[in-house]
Amino acid sequence: MKSDSHKRLVLCVFVSAAMLVIFTCGALAQTQSNGTSQTTPMSWTVLVGGEAAIEPGEYGPAGAWQFMRFYPENITINAGDTIVWKLTSSEPHTVTFPKSGQQIPSLIIPEGNGSSGMLFNPMAILPQGGPIYNETELTGSGQMDVAPNFPKEYNLTFAETGNFEYYCAFHNMMKGRVTVQQAGTPYPKTQEQIDSDASKLKVADMEAALKIGSKTEMASEEPKSDGTTKYVIKMGYGDGNISWMRFVPANITIKAGDSIEWIRDDVETPHTVSFLSVGKEPELVLPEPQERGPPKFVLNPVVLKPAGGGTYNGTGYFNSGFIWGSMVPMPGPGNYTLSFDKPGIYDYICILHDYMGMKGRITVLKPGERA
Repeated sequence: MKSDSHKRLVLCVFVSAAMLVIFTCGALAQTQSNGTSQTTPMSWTVLVGGEAAIEPGEYGPAGAWQFMRFYPENITINAGDTIVWKLTSSEPHTVTFPKSGQQIPSLIIPEGNGSSGMLFNPMAILPQGGPIYNETELTGSGQMDVAPNFPKEYNLTFAETGNFEYYCAFHNMMKGRVTVQQAGTPYPKTQEQIDSDASKLKVADMEAALKIGSKTEMASEEPKSDGTTKYVIKMGYGDGNISWMRFVPANITIKAGDSIEWIRDDVETPHTVSFLSVGKEPELVLPEPQERGPPKFVLNPVVLKPAGGGTYNGTGYFNSGFIWGSMVPMPGPGNYTLSFDKPGIYDYICILHDYMGMKGRITVLKPGERA
């Protein structure tokens, strides 16, 4: 989900140089105090997300296919080691370790105080905790994203042994595990072997995406009793690990009087169907400064909720509102239907993912006219 002034949240991440010095000295001191053979803490790399079918996008190259996975999903390191998570997708993600015994914080929360508004949860999208992992507190990267105001890397050092699960706050089905051994224990795999395994998994995801893509190009048609036709377009595709950030099909030709039903085909990632009618794209987030603490990141109700009527003639703002994934416990419809009564060419977008090319076009012909 994006907001750049109108698509990306504007978050600032400040890291104290003094904290970095303390962290570095503390980690080295720990590895040298055990009295055994000298062990130098290591740094490991884990990739966050992936993509395929890359095309030019609003913020640079972006993949039509987005992979909701950590590469690798499981990694074993030693106490004192550091993991560097690196974003390798156009979809935003987080690296979030929930507090021991608690669930990952929800990405979207009610505004409260009698308001029907919804907020991005600052506990999910802002950095939490310090540079050394402590399972007794929420620890996370905050929103990792492609815009200049967001981090694309997140470093975390593990001082204690144990098994620690983490998640992406944007995609709760995306999870990983860090196993921390005693310092000095032989590693089960080198970084090169980890990278090789991650590459194989990414290739498998790409192959799975291509197989799915070859089956999702045509719109279904349903003749109606009044002589018109209803067409069905899918809003992307997603099984929790891979997501197709396209309308399927993206371009369609119909006749005046026909209707289109957009249906969700993703278990987790939300989308919108939004006709701007040459108007300005609405901002996704409306930050509200607070006297204390971070601002409220209010989801713009103009994007969140449906707008317009049931028949589109090329004018006005028409919007489906958020169509949540089928496995997301959020209220709302699973589809959106519009009729088209005026010939013309009409473009529309998913406000959440148009920056990566999720756009569509409807060509409406006169009755009896051929394409």
